[in-house]
Amino acid sequence: MRHKIDLGSGLVALGALVLIVSLFLNWYAPHRSAFDAFEVVDWALAGLAVAALLALGRSLRDAVPPPRWLPAVVLVAALLVAAEVIDPPPAAAGATREIGAWLALGCAAAMALGLALTAASISITVDVRARERRRRVPAVDRRGAVATTPAATPPPPPPPARPTTSVPPRPPRPDPERTQPLRPLEPRPAEPETTDE
Repeated sequence: MRHKIDLGSGLVALGALVLIVSLFLNWYAPHRSAFDAFEVVDWALAGLAVAALLALGRSLRDAVPPPRWLPAVVLVAALLVAAEVIDPPPAAAGATREIGAWLALGCAAAMALGLALTAASISITVDVRARERRRRVPAVDRRGAVATTPAATPPPPPPPARPTTSVPPRPPRPDPERTQPLRPLEPRPAEPETTDE
């Protein structure tokens, strides 16, 4: 069975998942996570990320395109993250940005890139069926056995004829894959010389 996986949707899902993780990391020094620094933005970002994950999960389960409102969710999440990185909240005024803020900004960029790939319809096709075991075919096996025998050995003798049948046995068919030995040419008889008188 072949599954078509949209590369853009996968990037949006990965970005949304890591965005949720980044909310628990330090966004501002000293040791302020998004839940410590923000009042509403942290929950808005978490909600947007969960909404994107649910939309993509439903889309994958039902084999339908992502909903039309998904780009709006990604755009709002990217704008919120960029605004909080550029202009920190009053609780973190003058504080340096930490790993959580930069990770969230990267996730927002990855989600936006995923939307662009989805719009371009770039996808990966994955074949998830079990590999078939190789079956041996008698003709292939016979040809392989003939190829391994030396060329000088004669073919095996034909099976003995049944005494009850009156039809003479057929000679064995020559194998077209096998090289036959050459027989020497017999010399021609000499022609008598004729003289003109």
